[in-house]
Amino acid sequence: MITLLPRLPVLAAEQILDQMLVDDNFQWTGFSADPLPDGVRHAATGGSAMQPARLRQLRAGLEGLATGFGFSPASRRGDHAGFDAALAPWIAAVPEFRSGEALRDDVWCYLAVSLAPDIVHWRFGRSRERYLGGVRNCFQRVWLRARVLDRGADHVERWGLVEQLTEDALVQITERPSLGADPHLARGLAEGWVRCAARIGRGRMEPVMRLATLRLRIRNEVQALALIDETELAGLVDGFFAAAADALPAQAAGHPSRQAVASSSESDEVDGSGSGETTRKRSWAIWRAR
Repeated sequence: MITLLPRLPVLAAEQILDQMLVDDNFQWTGFSADPLPDGVRHAATGGSAMQPARLRQLRAGLEGLATGFGFSPASRRGDHAGFDAALAPWIAAVPEFRSGEALRDDVWCYLAVSLAPDIVHWRFGRSRERYLGGVRNCFQRVWLRARVLDRGADHVERWGLVEQLTEDALVQITERPSLGADPHLARGLAEGWVRCAARIGRGRMEPVMRLATLRLRIRNEVQALALIDETELAGLVDGFFAAAADALPAQAAGHPSRQAVASSSESDEVDGSGSGETTRKRSWAIWRAR
């Protein structure tokens, strides 16, 4: 039987955050599994509600994991990137997160606002989008990464992609529906990032990744890349990265204007006809949203 996870609607979450993030302070009275906070509910049918004892286990597991990377309610210092990397396999191992319940934003909103807001505050401070459900939620974003970048239980470096990719690269993949919704395509792009970074260095990868990602998404519009095998996809992705690395000067990686350089190159890729700056900007704005 499916275990129904607690859900916290956005309006109720906003009211809790108004009290929790008042002024410049973080005010939280602590976790309560029974009774649940006002506004929390479960689906009316389809399974059985998660028991308070299990909620306490999840809370203890998250707190123990975060503590290993420097979590403390009194300080925001710690190994945040290391925590994110370790959180992915932890979330993937929780059986309740493998059902359709994990597809709901209000489930992750409950985790971030009610079950472990102190961990969210340690990781991201007062940014509300990290508490509310969605691709920026502290825990939901990592669940998305674990879902699409898992190499499989038989792989010797199962979570290597989550551990090796930079935050910018992970965002480029998981926050774009055309990529994040397709594990085959997402893993192919991530594997290509690892190979390219080994060749040109991680320092150059941010603008290169953005341009390669744009080219991949354009190709996916005219060719169903989800249907090609891993070997063919790898060759295609490597070609996109190589072309992007050649198109962007090496010195752009450490220059403050590197994003402007990347955006300009990406606009030229969308519209190379020279029909005018307005057309290029409009085309680029459309593709960034996909």
